[in-house]
Amino acid sequence: MLSMAAAWAQTDLQVTVISMLDGSPQVGLTVNLENTSIGLAKSTTTNEQGRATFKGLPAKSGYRVYVAENEEYYLAEAKNIELRSGQEGTVLLSRPAKRLFELNEVQVSATGFTDINRVDAEVASSLELQEIQTLPIEGRDITRALYRLPNVTQATGFYPEAPNISINGANGLFTNYMIDGLDNNERFLGGQKFAIPVGFTRTITVLTNNFSTEFGNTGNGIVNITTRSGTNNYSGEAFVLTRPGPVLDSPSPFAQRDLSGNAVKDGFQRYQGGFALGGPIVKDRMFFYVNVEHTTDLKDNLLNVPELNVNETIRGQNNFTYISARLDQNWTDRISTTLRVNRGLVNIERQGGGLDGGVTFASAGNQQDRNSLLVAMKNTFRGNNYLYEANYQYSYFNWNYGNPVNPAAPQVNMFGPN
Repeated sequence: MLSMAAAWAQTDLQVTVISMLDGSPQVGLTVNLENTSIGLAKSTTTNEQGRATFKGLPAKSGYRVYVAENEEYYLAEAKNIELRSGQEGTVLLSRPAKRLFELNEVQVSATGFTDINRVDAEVASSLELQEIQTLPIEGRDITRALYRLPNVTQATGFYPEAPNISINGANGLFTNYMIDGLDNNERFLGGQKFAIPVGFTRTITVLTNNFSTEFGNTGNGIVNITTRSGTNNYSGEAFVLTRPGPVLDSPSPFAQRDLSGNAVKDGFQRYQGGFALGGPIVKDRMFFYVNVEHTTDLKDNLLNVPELNVNETIRGQNNFTYISARLDQNWTDRISTTLRVNRGLVNIERQGGGLDGGVTFASAGNQQDRNSLLVAMKNTFRGNNYLYEANYQYSYFNWNYGNPVNPAAPQVNMFGPN
């Protein structure tokens, strides 16, 4: 359905400027903001509390805020600031005064800033791009990285494909999933509509407690993913991964679960490949980012019917294809549009047999489809004292749970020698 979403997904940055000598607020100063990767430059002045607010910023990394040097104070700045969707970021700048001292010793250390929520009591944790790229994440499934965050644990559901994370120990079916602040819930049992892969993820934020009522849809927790976008510099990646299976795996009596949540054992193999590319279409104005990833899982079951002298291996296959694209357009310094498309094609096979031997023949096997489509558009207008944001999203989710693999022919189950 085509709908208009509430305009809570704004990304703001609040900068507080104080004197390093006594901590007093610096009033009427010009605070500059820039992001050279997208050609953005803004400035505003501090109020009586020494605060300057930049509203409606693109959720990107690489921001720099600074107060220029003058006769009384040196330069004060903070670099490499990263903003996520739906966040009001805060930065504290301390201006060092120009004073003369006689020093007996000088120690030089690196400077930086601390990212602390000074706005509300929201309890949240995040994984940034560098952490996502560094961590070993099974199958490049982004939810497998969330176990490392506080208040997030692995969950099991009453069906194999149930969501695999629990927040604060609550039922995993009630977690609210979002992409760039817009809905990504499959709206049937619970879980993601589109399982966003690693290559399209820039930041993952999990809201666990005290988040604003404007989020809604859950009393549990919220997983909000900020997607990657293009800049003035071309960038990309390509990868091929394989898990060859029994050739390298050590034998184990315990079954594991594949990316769909179904149990697998001996003979399991995985092959993955994909690419991503992003960059400018028009420098400082229009940017693109495209990501394509595919995974094929091969899994073996044993068909064992002694009465018919049948003892053979039946091979099944899972396929996951995720296609994502994002287009950012800065019409003017005040008006911008973001268009995002996500397409997911998932096919999971239950091929008959069993992990330790079964009596279901391949003709009685079945498979399920989990296909999704999201088309989202965000329009932002930044006024002098206000921000207007209109979000539109079309979403589609088709879940066929048990399609027979052999619908036009007999399906055989062996119940006994007769």
